[in-house]
Amino acid sequence: MKVLVIGATGNLGIRVIPALLSHNLAVIAFVRSSSKLSSLLPSSIFDQITVVEGDAMSADSIKSAILDHGCDAIINTAGLAAMMPWKSSDLPAIVTAVVRAATEAGQMRQNPLRVWFLGGLGLMDIPGTKSMIVSYLPVYREHLKDIALLKTIPSKVIRWSILCPSYMNPRSTELIVPVKGGTSAGLAASATVPPHWKDFWFRRVPVLGPFIVVLANASQYTTTLEDNAEFIANDLAVGSDEWVCKKVGVWDAAQSKA
Repeated sequence: MKVLVIGATGNLGIRVIPALLSHNLAVIAFVRSSSKLSSLLPSSIFDQITVVEGDAMSADSIKSAILDHGCDAIINTAGLAAMMPWKSSDLPAIVTAVVRAATEAGQMRQNPLRVWFLGGLGLMDIPGTKSMIVSYLPVYREHLKDIALLKTIPSKVIRWSILCPSYMNPRSTELIVPVKGGTSAGLAASATVPPHWKDFWFRRVPVLGPFIVVLANASQYTTTLEDNAEFIANDLAVGSDEWVCKKVGVWDAAQSKA
């Protein structure tokens, strides 16, 4: 499998590369600057990948990279949602470009691409309700535009998933292949609702109850960048349909106790 990694110089993207290589997947890194990527990766890894320079907001550039290199899957880690609701970022434009590129490339090849997007914990539903966490913790609301777009796309067009972690810590600055500790991420995952969500009696308190429950749970969802990279890489290597057209929450017992 050939995987196009968009945003390969970012904190998650740079760790996705060795995770994919550790699963014997071919990597095509789509970046604004090849020299920047070269400065971030050891030569032992950089020499194993193909690098394409381009604009992550250009659907045509992304589509060309897909078709020119025969990519079967995409991981988009480019773009960072604005934290405050009155701010804006390039993320919605990037997601729109990736969706258009993957759609058109898949139609041309008559085979839908597998695409992983990066969202945030706020997109997950609060168990027992039809409300997303972002309804009570209104930050990074630009992700709402992304999930609204993805929900309009059936799996026969794009086989998409959106990973929704909370804060991600780096476990190490060392980048090696195979990844340190092997290729088995220690993450629990679930679709739609966060894994290991804790319920509290005070959720029944009008108005403030659900807000307090969200705050009480939020701190336990810290994960590592490396484990999230491995989670996506392993899913692509296995070729499972488990997370297709779903938002995916992750939880790490070790980090939640930290």
